[in-house]
Amino acid sequence: MSSKHPTTTRKPRPRVISLRRQAKLFTLLLVILFNLGKTPLAFAQNEHDLPSLGDATSGLISLQEEKLLGSAWLRALRGQIQTFDDPLVEDYFSSLIYRLAANSEVTNKNLELIIIDSPELNAFAVPGGVVGINTGLFLHASTEQEFASVLAHELAHLSQRHFARRLEQQQQELPLRLAGILASIVIGATVGSDAGMAALATTQAASIQSQLSYSRQNEQEADRLGIQTLYLAGLDPRAMPTMFEEMQRSTRLYGGQPPEYLSTHPVTESRISDSRNRAEQYQNRRYADDIEYHLMRTRVVLYNKKREANAIDFFSNALSQGQTSNTVATRYGLALAYIQDKQGQKGSAILDELLKEYPGRITFMVSYAQALITENRDSEALVFLQNQLSLNPDNYPLLWTLGLEQIKTENYSAAIKALQKLSYRHPSNPSIWYKLSEAYGKIGEIVRVHQSLAEYYLLTGELDKAIIQLQQAQRKSVSEAQIAAIQKRMADIFQLKKIKF
Repeated sequence: MSSKHPTTTRKPRPRVISLRRQAKLFTLLLVILFNLGKTPLAFAQNEHDLPSLGDATSGLISLQEEKLLGSAWLRALRGQIQTFDDPLVEDYFSSLIYRLAANSEVTNKNLELIIIDSPELNAFAVPGGVVGINTGLFLHASTEQEFASVLAHELAHLSQRHFARRLEQQQQELPLRLAGILASIVIGATVGSDAGMAALATTQAASIQSQLSYSRQNEQEADRLGIQTLYLAGLDPRAMPTMFEEMQRSTRLYGGQPPEYLSTHPVTESRISDSRNRAEQYQNRRYADDIEYHLMRTRVVLYNKKREANAIDFFSNALSQGQTSNTVATRYGLALAYIQDKQGQKGSAILDELLKEYPGRITFMVSYAQALITENRDSEALVFLQNQLSLNPDNYPLLWTLGLEQIKTENYSAAIKALQKLSYRHPSNPSIWYKLSEAYGKIGEIVRVHQSLAEYYLLTGELDKAIIQLQQAQRKSVSEAQIAAIQKRMADIFQLKKIKF
């Protein structure tokens, strides 16, 4: 890397897994499957082998090991897909998840969250406390209650450790499955290939049926606990069967290619009926959506229309023709469409009205500041953001917007101060570290540039690049304390390199 941070360079695009890398991962998977046939499960312990997934005293896989594997998986995922980096949407998602988690059976509530930039319906929970959604979940869930029902279901998978239990079942079944496969090979060699293939198909069918049966049990348990979580969190438990019905309609719309979520969470009439019966056991209350959900949904809708020229017409027509379930969210959408079209004055006029109706609403504050920025009223935007931060100290969306505006107005030291605060509070957010490296580069703090980029590469799964950045930082550093901190961070990353999944 050159001595000056290349500020015009775009953020690296997610990389695609090569065929060679796919083959390597498949080989690792085969090793794992082979070892699943051993009792107790114990992998080699030297630094070049796969990590131990547990022992006879700790169970098949411990919570700590789940956390390590989950974090490693998340780093790899970030390097392969496009994330949806919208602080307002991220902040809402985080608030709702932690509200649900506080009322769930999840023991470790230190969760890691990710939003994937995809209009497809999907949500997932990965061992180690990783919870993710596609932006498409906002598009498919018409209410906050339905949206929350999917998240409550995923949290239940985490709380019941279905991943570890699935491994235990596979450990028990694999010797029989391997015996069936070996027998089919013997039959094929002695009787004929057709007979061998038939035996192999029978073995595979029995295995698949067993896995499906176990999956149904997991899904039923996650439905039951998810419904309970919704009720305890003050959300509608009846939203779960309603969302299932919406998913079933989506299946018909998608035809032969259902959404990814439905391929891993199959919805059947019996499952809908069972979840409805369970939900009806809870006291019926009046449930109202938080308007924030509909504002975030509007942001996602507009984002998906960003390449269309008719976003303004879309929201204007919805308002004039009364084709909206939430007038405030549609007015907000029209304001955002004006801002997107560089008509900041029209956008700020609508947002000014909304702020009078909903004083203190952060979403309207951030968008109002962005409207001012679109009008090139930068000094007003900075004063407005700083005033709002004095009332809402360290608020993530406000502080992020302020940091970006300070970079735009070339007040790099102030931008660094704002972004540093965010990096302390959100150390797992790659975008913050990337912007921080840009700001450091503008003032010639090259060691800090390398350190910030190292964190960015670490969080996006490029550990070798992270180490290279730290090595460059170490060579350019003159402070013994800084060198010691850099060496410690390199040692941490070398440890992480030993973790494979």
